[in-house]
Amino acid sequence: MMSVERVVEEAAGLVTPPRELEDRVAEISRRFREYVGGLLSRLGVDGSVELVGSSARGTWLPDGLDVDIFVVLPRGYPREFLDGLVGRLKAEMERDGIQAETRYAEHPYLVVHSGGVEIDVVPCFELKPGEQVLTAADRSPLHHRYLASRLDDRLRLDIRLLKRFMKTIGVYGAEVKVEGFSGYLAELLVVHHGSFLSTLRAAAGWRPYRTVVDPGGHYPDPRKAARKFRSPLVVVDPVDPGRNVAAAVSMTSMATFVLAARRFLQRPSISYFSPQPAGPALPVPAVVLRFPYPQKPPDVVWGMFKRYARAVANKLEECGFKVLRYGVDSDERTFVDVAFLVESPVLPEYELHEGPPAFSEAAEKFVEKYAGSDVVGPFVVGSRLYVIRRRRFREIEECLEKILGELGLKPQEVRRGTYQPLSSKNLWIS
Repeated sequence: MMSVERVVEEAAGLVTPPRELEDRVAEISRRFREYVGGLLSRLGVDGSVELVGSSARGTWLPDGLDVDIFVVLPRGYPREFLDGLVGRLKAEMERDGIQAETRYAEHPYLVVHSGGVEIDVVPCFELKPGEQVLTAADRSPLHHRYLASRLDDRLRLDIRLLKRFMKTIGVYGAEVKVEGFSGYLAELLVVHHGSFLSTLRAAAGWRPYRTVVDPGGHYPDPRKAARKFRSPLVVVDPVDPGRNVAAAVSMTSMATFVLAARRFLQRPSISYFSPQPAGPALPVPAVVLRFPYPQKPPDVVWGMFKRYARAVANKLEECGFKVLRYGVDSDERTFVDVAFLVESPVLPEYELHEGPPAFSEAAEKFVEKYAGSDVVGPFVVGSRLYVIRRRRFREIEECLEKILGELGLKPQEVRRGTYQPLSSKNLWIS
């Protein structure tokens, strides 16, 4: 087993972009920033254009090329001006032969592809420390200044190591699909703790609802922040003490990161920095519901189908099917899969059904309900009443037909088999 230092040294080569790629991204960023500035002049719009995000700070990964260009408007413009500006910028770009796609978060923004790089053009309003935000994007220039003023080459490398580590274990990204750690949060943790390894050592001791990281020192009593935000993990935004940067981090993502940090420190391995395709799948029985992809923003789709998956899993359990694991997968273009690993897709003909305590007032109703039925019992074991009765549903498809009808869901396909994304080994665990 290699030492932690040796693994980190080897991983550095995996997360550092080649010089020519860095130069290309820098040149594309510079040119497009100047171009967007020219568009503002052409439209007669007062505002500045800022390069923010990981590309501006030199903390991006070789497999995650994107550029964030923010159009910062004076606060004198009305809120609705921002939405209209996106449409006007898009029209000017298309007039210049540049294809731009409109996407939506809290408000619309543009996505352009140039030289293999994805460029996000995001409008926001100027924000000074202590001012009320008008849009969630307003904080980003302040975030950039806070981090950029504290970074050096060693911290940039350590941030890249943490981002790749998080990406490999599946917790990188604050979007609803992942419910994990944003890029800003990853950078903030490294800057606050001083290094990649120090961040892992701190994370190894995290406990849900009791961990507060406060880089700006806004809460002398961490318990006050824990009570205020009520999240598994609290990381107070240094530029906005009323915001928890880790609000998107689910219990699952937090626990996965804590486990991975502990395992890596005990058994360091390059596997934590080398994302691999899913390993061989065990033939665990699965049922998969495939839906056509709705034409809605990805966060809306992932949130909606995660709720569906949870509701269907609960109702399958009510039918007697033991759900071992469930999840959602999608290409975000054509399909959404909702998959369930089950102990068995076919149940025995009979089931043991538990009734109320024999001493309760409900006992008489239970006896009356089953006294004339084709059941074994009612009988008493200990203090409770039971019957053995025929199941209403034996095949999982029968139960699903009822569930889908109740929920108003219409999958284009229901299939049995195995489902590799849920039934494969985690190859990063060393």
